[in-house]
Amino acid sequence: MYPKIYLYKRIKDAKILIDRHFSDPIKLSDISESVYLSKYHFLRLFKEAYGTTPHQYLRRKRVEKAKKLLRKGLPIKEVCAQVGFESIPSFSNLFKKETSFTPSEFRRRYSK
Repeated sequence: MYPKIYLYKRIKDAKILIDRHFSDPIKLSDISESVYLSKYHFLRLFKEAYGTTPHQYLRRKRVEKAKKLLRKGLPIKEVCAQVGFESIPSFSNLFKKETSFTPSEFRRRYSK
């Protein structure tokens, strides 16, 4: 129906939206609506284009930003809030799953 390039431009626009608003509460339906695709079609195209789901991409984006902030020595509570997590335990669990370190271990090991 649409040329592939047109659909992938929409997917790229969605990725840019995630990159800019990663610390905000973002729902799959909000992102897919912003690029005028059904959430299932969007999910399929995003994974095809980037090799990961939008949720996984968002999680990785948040963890990468958290690593930068922890290297600067910021308190974990502040890092948690800045990268869009509502609770320290959920942030800590995800951070450890992604990096093999708790946020405090990572900060001790890698801060300047």
